[in-house]
Order: sequence, then C-alpha cells, then structure tokens
Amino acid sequence: MKVIVQLMKIYFCLALSLFLAGCGALSSMSLTQANLDKVHDDMSPAEVKSILGDPTDSKTEPIPVVGGTQTIYTYMADPPT
Repeated sequence: MKVIVQLMKIYFCLALSLFLAGCGALSSMSLTQANLDKVHDDMSPAEVKSILGDPTDSKTEPIPVVGGTQTIYTYMADPPT
C-alpha cells in the first residue's frame, strides 16, 4: 500500500511538471534590460541562451552571394496585460 502511494505521488509530480512545461511556466527566459546589457557581439548562441533562455522564435535562411545559412533568433517579452 505504501508503494502505491509513493508511485501516485511520483506520477502526480510528473504530470504536474509536464503540464507546467506545456504552459511555459518553467521557461527560463529572462528578458530584462540588465540581461540584454550582458549580450554582446561575437557571443555564441549557447552563451546568449544561458543569459536569456530559449528564444521565442528562430528562422534559418540562406545567405545570398556568400553561401551558407544564417539563423535569426527572436526574443519577445510577454505583452503587458
């Protein structure tokens, strides 16, 4: 009986974590002026992500003439309600 209660607690925590992640409540994005000031040229995407969190959107497109591709990461703060 004790094992069943422990399993139920684990399943409940897992379900709650998945729900919160789906709602974006676990997002680590911290789009503040102080964090934006930490971002500078020549940073890798991983370095920027460690400061600002996951981007809101990203778009990969070819680079004309030069060749190759470029990825543009977009960060947007939630609009005030």
